[in-house]
Amino acid sequence: MEAILSPEPEPATTTDAGNVSGHHSTEAPAVGTQSGADVDEEMLSEEVDMLSSYVGSSAPSHAQSPASLPGSEFPYSLQSNGGIDSTTRDGDTTQLSRTDEATRDSGVADPAPAQEGDPSLSQYGFSVGPTRAAPGMPQQLPTFLIPFHGSLTKVPTNGQCAYAALYATMTSTTETELTFTTEVVKSANVMKRSVYTLMMANLANDVECNVVDPCRELRQLYPTQPAPTDPAVATAALYTHYTQERTRTVNSQIPAAFWAGPEVLRAMAQYLREPLFLLDVDQQNDTHVQRYYYRDYTLPNGDIHETGCGGAMDDATAKTMLAHYARLHVLPVFMVLKRHEGHFYGVHHGDIAIRWHAEGDLDFTQANCRSHSWYEEVTAHIDYSQGLLAQVDYLSDDDATNTILIGAMERRARLDVIHDRLHLDTLDRDPYDIAILKSGLGAEEERIHTLAGTGRYDAHLEPVHTSGGLHGSDKRSRISPQGYVVMSTLQRILNAINMDPELVSDRSKFRHLKAENATAITGWLSQDHSSMRKPQFKGASADFLPLMRWLTTHRAEMQSLLNYVPYPEIVAKMLPSELLLTWGEMEVYDLQVATIRSVIQREDASAAAKEYCRTWLAACTTAEGADRDRTLAKDPTRWKRLIGLYAAAPDCACPLDVREECWYVLHTLPHVVWAWKTTPWGGLPRSQLGAIFKAHPAVQLVCHRIVTDDAWGFTVQLPTGMTWDARMDAMAVGLAAPRRH
Repeated sequence: MEAILSPEPEPATTTDAGNVSGHHSTEAPAVGTQSGADVDEEMLSEEVDMLSSYVGSSAPSHAQSPASLPGSEFPYSLQSNGGIDSTTRDGDTTQLSRTDEATRDSGVADPAPAQEGDPSLSQYGFSVGPTRAAPGMPQQLPTFLIPFHGSLTKVPTNGQCAYAALYATMTSTTETELTFTTEVVKSANVMKRSVYTLMMANLANDVECNVVDPCRELRQLYPTQPAPTDPAVATAALYTHYTQERTRTVNSQIPAAFWAGPEVLRAMAQYLREPLFLLDVDQQNDTHVQRYYYRDYTLPNGDIHETGCGGAMDDATAKTMLAHYARLHVLPVFMVLKRHEGHFYGVHHGDIAIRWHAEGDLDFTQANCRSHSWYEEVTAHIDYSQGLLAQVDYLSDDDATNTILIGAMERRARLDVIHDRLHLDTLDRDPYDIAILKSGLGAEEERIHTLAGTGRYDAHLEPVHTSGGLHGSDKRSRISPQGYVVMSTLQRILNAINMDPELVSDRSKFRHLKAENATAITGWLSQDHSSMRKPQFKGASADFLPLMRWLTTHRAEMQSLLNYVPYPEIVAKMLPSELLLTWGEMEVYDLQVATIRSVIQREDASAAAKEYCRTWLAACTTAEGADRDRTLAKDPTRWKRLIGLYAAAPDCACPLDVREECWYVLHTLPHVVWAWKTTPWGGLPRSQLGAIFKAHPAVQLVCHRIVTDDAWGFTVQLPTGMTWDARMDAMAVGLAAPRRH
């Protein structure tokens, strides 16, 4: 499903009031989606793009007029003869399923400021409670759309319809369907990127004031993997997920777990600088309203933090609020969620979108609306009302007062009047400077990782190859059509006992994958220009182990090969346990020696720490990594003493409660997991592997299953933020996994 929403938001801590979790849809993945990587060049561009003012199948006949939004522009399409369609609606006759419960009204009274440990405050920033339906028949979708001449705008079903629906709502007036043209994709990407920039800038404070539960969010995003239990670690992992999602283009397919949820809708409202109304429609076309907005929270240190909040409203309050919008000619920002489809729709309003925006805004009207039939009427109304504004009481909700306010106040000012009449807080209208927020994301990421205990200390372990060829390249060997595999099949192969899959079809695919790797190994050997003499490899099974044993003693070459073959997990699966552990032990030794050596070069290390490391280094490198060397290098008491002398040094000793076999396997994973770089910890240096293992249960699980069951299938389930199709597309063109940071 493209929306992970529920009529009742799930609290960060369970209460008797109710439970609001994101519901998951059954929407099938779209076919024929864009091939290649999820991230396009436009999303990575530093340029501040302007959003297109036109979406649809036919161009508008008159110049477009922009309506400003923070970080970009969302102009309206101007139609010289755009009729007001109040009868034909895409969703009016659709059969939908009934929703029985919603949270308490989020529009009548804002919740009290979040306090640490407040059990009544849900993760989504509002209290939960039962639905209070309006008297009489359930409210149907047209009830909410007709006062605003609203009709549905269909958007593509690729898992990212929330962003497309908002873009359609903000840019279309008469178009019934949005298509992903180059310009539309580019403009929608700007909007999505801005929303995620805001989410990333807010995240740490959202967690601190109990608006976001990062552990719960990670469980929803990666349901097959155990989430970190430490909120600081989970925050860092969630921030990394947002980093990747921010650059994912809106026309790429995404897995169901990544579909938009309340956390995205809250940020959309904060980005728009006004409330966002979600019309939540069930199979009988019964509709409930969710309202997302933003407000100030008080952090534990006393600082004020603005972030998004909101949720489900009761039906009566929703009708009352939207009636106020209609009477003052304030067009709400609507999105429609058809719950049984798990799909968002935009809403277009015809010519009324332009007229209501023009009312009260003479500059906009004169600059953009001269071709409209109502131009003279609106300008006359503005001229008439301006002189009477000082004589009216804004809070008087009568026709005469409303007529004057419509003509004398711009739309956003009229929205403030609605909030005053409903005794709601007036929302800050000043837009965010997205460029400024973006400039601080790198420093924020570093701060979050430091708090999580996975800082950036780097022992500079990456091997430096000077021999040319493929070493150090970001390219991998391309796979042939026979090299494609679905995720579940690869998991079964990697979990098979004695490399003998139970299914005959899996055995055939296993042969294909081994052949892909053999072709890559042959190519790697032929393009290597180093002077080292390697064992012969002609693709036969008998050639594999001698080469692997040789590579175990030449680990830079081993890493280079594993960075080139398309299925490094298969290579690891084929290694005998004793050879795998021998290699892993030597990787640990290399890491420890490199870390000791790096401390000597650190300017901030004390003279005592440097001298201690010089002595230690000399003692553990006398026999090129023999048993005595490895024993001295891994001595936990020496690592403890080093940290006492230099607190920034990582602890590279195996923890007492971790099996050595798991420790050795851990140090092979950065080389044998194809998508390691795209995991939440993939951007961290290998000197942080100990901290990664301690912080992430998913990594612990992988190591444990490999050691106990030789089950490598869990390596392809690690949280990566990358779709399986994206991996296959990258492998088809010989690309390595992109770095997540």
